[in-house]
Amino acid sequence: MTISTTTIAAEKLFKAAFNLMFTIALLMATASAHAERYQIDPVETKTTYATKYLGIIPVHGVFERMTGVLRYETSKPPAERDAYIHVVIDATTLRPMSFDTDAKRKMLRGPDFFNVEKFPSIEFVSTLFRFDGSKLIAIDGALTMTGVTRTVSLVVRESGCVAAAPPQPARCTASAEVVVKRAEFGMTSWAATVSDTVKIGVELVAVAVAVADATAPGDKLPDKKSADVSNAPAPANTK
Repeated sequence: MTISTTTIAAEKLFKAAFNLMFTIALLMATASAHAERYQIDPVETKTTYATKYLGIIPVHGVFERMTGVLRYETSKPPAERDAYIHVVIDATTLRPMSFDTDAKRKMLRGPDFFNVEKFPSIEFVSTLFRFDGSKLIAIDGALTMTGVTRTVSLVVRESGCVAAAPPQPARCTASAEVVVKRAEFGMTSWAATVSDTVKIGVELVAVAVAVADATAPGDKLPDKKSADVSNAPAPANTK
């Protein structure tokens, strides 16, 4: 039986087309999976704190660097998103926005307050993303500051994600805040003049990256189950 040259060429063309389609499908699936992993943008993300002096004078400041990772599967229903975030704030970048002076920076970074020489990082590891329908309303987790870990709940005011629009990658943003008692983190100095209540606010921007690139400082993308807060003290006030 003789197989024509035309038939052989057609079979080769069919195999080549099939391999090409399979490769494209594989790349699309890989890209979709990678789009669920995000890196915190340390330039665009803003982290602030606010309290009061003498009960009436607003006192504001900023931490100028935050890094971390976010896992957030936007294509799935909220209950199936396997959402997780792990962020690290560089406490040594603290800068007062109210009456900023070298002396004030030294005081706030010193042992009476954030004690950044001993505790250079503030860390948050999520344990639960809470939704109202499809809207993200809160993120529960463990906040570690000045060596003390407390369970807290970040109130999410706004959040959203946008798909990739080459050359721009997919990105997620969120505006969240949590109110803590500084005494619960060992900051008991200046109690007569500086309020115990401190609001920490985050304007977060996270950019989609490949899983291998989604790293926190000295860390690979953490497993959400690694956040053990079973021995953490009672939740700080988040009202």
